[in-house]
Amino acid sequence: MTDVITLHLPEEPRNGQSRDATPRERRYYVWTVGCQMNVSDSERLEAALQGVGYAPAERPEDASFIVLNSCSVRASAEERILGKLSEVQRIKRKHPDTKIVLWGCMVGPGNQSIFQDRLPMVDHFVSPSAVDEVLALAPNPIYQLDEPALPVARWDHPPVSVHVPIQYGCNMSCSFCVIPLRRGRERSRPLEEIVEECRRIVARGAKEITLLGQIVDSWGHDLPGRPDLADLLRAVHEIPGLLRLRFLTSHPAWMTDRLIAAVAELPRCMPDINLPVQAGDDALLKIMRRGYTVQRYRDLIAKIRDAIPDVSLTTDVIVGHPGETRERFEGTKRLLEEIRFDKVHIAAFSARPGTRAAEMERDPALAVPEGEKQLRRIELERLQERIATERNARFLHQTVEVLVEGEHKGKWRGRTPGNKLVFFSDPHDWTGQLVKVRITRTSPWSLQGVLAQPVEAPPELNGVPDELEHVPAVQGAVA
Repeated sequence: MTDVITLHLPEEPRNGQSRDATPRERRYYVWTVGCQMNVSDSERLEAALQGVGYAPAERPEDASFIVLNSCSVRASAEERILGKLSEVQRIKRKHPDTKIVLWGCMVGPGNQSIFQDRLPMVDHFVSPSAVDEVLALAPNPIYQLDEPALPVARWDHPPVSVHVPIQYGCNMSCSFCVIPLRRGRERSRPLEEIVEECRRIVARGAKEITLLGQIVDSWGHDLPGRPDLADLLRAVHEIPGLLRLRFLTSHPAWMTDRLIAAVAELPRCMPDINLPVQAGDDALLKIMRRGYTVQRYRDLIAKIRDAIPDVSLTTDVIVGHPGETRERFEGTKRLLEEIRFDKVHIAAFSARPGTRAAEMERDPALAVPEGEKQLRRIELERLQERIATERNARFLHQTVEVLVEGEHKGKWRGRTPGNKLVFFSDPHDWTGQLVKVRITRTSPWSLQGVLAQPVEAPPELNGVPDELEHVPAVQGAVA
């Protein structure tokens, strides 16, 4: 089955010229900083721009339409954007007709006026995820989109895995987080719209879908009938040709028994859950306004592992949040040692304007010195490196199932059901295929192996063959 969406510029422009012949006035440049949601937004924008007649430029100076998709989660991300703006300001001096758009989380609802005096080189300020609004600013479109653009910039080489946003904004009030201020309140996309978009993506050649949301497991509570993420997983799971299904990022408050059961029961829903804990001390969790205790989190992890024995668990931790004493930090260390996550994303606290934690940071009695923040970060990273080394060592000499994503530094790269990176060598092109790999070496960050199946050329895929509708269950495979 093949379903082709017309974007008008898939491999060759309509005029028959090569893409390099596209004039500067119809070239765009998109530069993205931040989370996977930002990357997905930018991919969708690029697809839309190509659909109305634009072509990508490799360098900003070769484009007449420049979009910087920004992030505000940490100060370092904003500094990168400001540095890039200095670069494009020089381009604007040379080419005054260049249109520059600052997009994303630096430009929250209603705060555009803050930047107008500080950033005179920017022509337009657009809030996060407003793809249509950015597209409308492109000055030289020559076509109209036949259908809404998909979050994939290039279909001449379809990506194996695609991230699909299902929800925008956030209703939580975590002390440290600026996302609710910049992305607004939660808005769930309708189930039917999401399933149709996923169906179109798979029909174009993608093999894996990851459903995205700031609090992805709260999806649906604002829709008529109040469907939940378990309902959506079951609906997307039935799409012919889909090999794997994932979701992120979750919040402990919304991780329900129904959702856990769906992951356990659906063979193409991968045993891979990201569940940020942020801290391992009740007093600090209360300061952070996380809405749960350490014991409640422990109980939830136990419930998940009981239902999904091969589950791969990852989490997020912030060190140096105002009010984090050494004793409270030790509680976080003990929790990581106890739960033994497969992966931990560790960040030193960065005060964001407008958040409660930024106000607390100004109190010397609560603030953690910057040097101490970095020492704690390094301490946790070393702890997690040891844990990850031990957890990954159990895969040595085992055979795992890998969905191959592409080539990296001369080897094929793919992931297990539990999202472990696997590398192996072989002369054939295995992109987009499920293969069996016997693990010969392990490390904290990845696995190395050799093909465990007969080495023969993989089948040529033209569209999505019927056989892919009958992919064997992989839930029971080693994650």
